[in-house]
Amino acid sequence: MFVVVVGSGGAGAYLSSRLTSEGHKVTVIDINSDALEDLTKKVPSVLTVMGDGSRLETMRRARIEKADVLAVLTGTDEKNLSIAMLAKNEFRVPRIVARVNDPKHEWLFDKQSGVDYAFNQDVLLVDAIMQAVRGS
Repeated sequence: MFVVVVGSGGAGAYLSSRLTSEGHKVTVIDINSDALEDLTKKVPSVLTVMGDGSRLETMRRARIEKADVLAVLTGTDEKNLSIAMLAKNEFRVPRIVARVNDPKHEWLFDKQSGVDYAFNQDVLLVDAIMQAVRGS
């Protein structure tokens, strides 16, 4: 499977590592060249594209039209949403997963906006803690 990841921070780097270790082809887009360089040292098989993931030219250089999955993991909800919408509508990426940074924005990340799966780390963490507290 070919996966494009936008954002090479902690989550993006870890996801890329896991995906490549399972034999998937991964391309990571980020605006930070130092972060991409660090990523390629840790995960040599990953391909990288430096640029703004919300720009059509950058998406084309990443060959996003060939992607089976897009994981959008930037720290900005507006950027994540715009990338998801462009990928779904312009490039017809079949499956899009997006990070929601602010739980108040969760309602925006739906199929109408191009997002197939949305997640918020804070919500997931709180849900896990609540389950532990309840003993379930």
